[in-house]
Amino acid sequence: MQVFVSHAPSDRDVAAALRADLAQLGRQVALDRGEPTGAHWWDGVLHRVRRCDVFILVTSPAAVRSPGCLATLRYARALRRPVLLVSAAATGLPPEAETAPLFEPSGLDISQRIPKLRGALLALPPAPPLPDPLPLDPAVPYLDPIRQRLDEPQLDPTELRELVRQLRLRLRDEGERAAVWGLLVRMRARTDLPPPLAAEVEKVLAPGWQPDPERRVEKRYWDGQAWTTLVRHENREFNERRVPPPEATWSGDPVPARPRPTAPAPVKPVVSRPKVAPRLPSRKRLLVIGGGVVVVAAVVVSGVLIFSAGSADPTTTARDFVDAVNVADVSALQEVTCTQNRSRAADLFLRAGAHLSLERVDESADPPTFTVLATDSATTNTDRRTYSMVEESGKWLVCQGS
Repeated sequence: MQVFVSHAPSDRDVAAALRADLAQLGRQVALDRGEPTGAHWWDGVLHRVRRCDVFILVTSPAAVRSPGCLATLRYARALRRPVLLVSAAATGLPPEAETAPLFEPSGLDISQRIPKLRGALLALPPAPPLPDPLPLDPAVPYLDPIRQRLDEPQLDPTELRELVRQLRLRLRDEGERAAVWGLLVRMRARTDLPPPLAAEVEKVLAPGWQPDPERRVEKRYWDGQAWTTLVRHENREFNERRVPPPEATWSGDPVPARPRPTAPAPVKPVVSRPKVAPRLPSRKRLLVIGGGVVVVAAVVVSGVLIFSAGSADPTTTARDFVDAVNVADVSALQEVTCTQNRSRAADLFLRAGAHLSLERVDESADPPTFTVLATDSATTNTDRRTYSMVEESGKWLVCQGS
């Protein structure tokens, strides 16, 4: 018998004890705590609800307020799954649960609890075949209003400012952080985002260590565009030997990365100046995330990769430089290098077999600098390189001394 248990995070101990009891009865158990836990959390939840023979809701005031718990309960009802309630704390019940039988384990020792739980399960009707056609999948029960607003092609500055404010507030919620991060990635691509708001979003999404969106480890390195395999856990820094998920949430599409063979030293946070131009969605970026894999294609016109010819923003120039080096585009490279380096840009910056990942940009330095991780595709060795910039004709350009 497949059993699906939905519970609120605060009822974790009750759910864990219930899982142990169900396992002792020979039941296969899937647990969900009613909040996002990774990139494909919701799809996995719905799949397990469809497979289950019994749906159990651990009831408490937190559970009946949880959008995730309530959404799975309603979906189980729509699928005609038998429902059993297990009490963690006294609470009112939602309409979908009012007719379901209630099992109260509190005060029972294991010799009493196991037989009573077995009896409660046996008293449930058998699960009928799934309806055909299946009911529509319920929407992800978090952040839907904000997600819907971001789907609108045009918003006024006041609305955008309020959306950014809400997202920054909800970024503090551990349960919603993964989803919020993806929405911020989508927000950054809007063409109607005013420059001050674009700068604010870029500051949040700057390269650096962040809580792991999948909660597999404590911290994961975000390179400014996508999650990498560089992680921190239990005071250790290392590369996971796996491909990370394509997304930290259900929004946006950062692409997977290969692990790098060696772990770089701890990374300092990026310091951003406020004058950052909004990102243009018409020009997607090309980056290398670990192991030298090109993961996002730039716009190609007649077989030529198009890059901006320098920028007033050092961070954008650094990204364009990395893009040009990774595809060995000499023309694009010359456009982001200073006058004294331009004629020999290929000799200075293109090294056979080296692929770059932008690590950080120090805009507070005078002049600004940026650091990249360069991975040799032949030896898989990784080294760190730092480049300086100069300002010419209002544009920041990469410039190395003679």
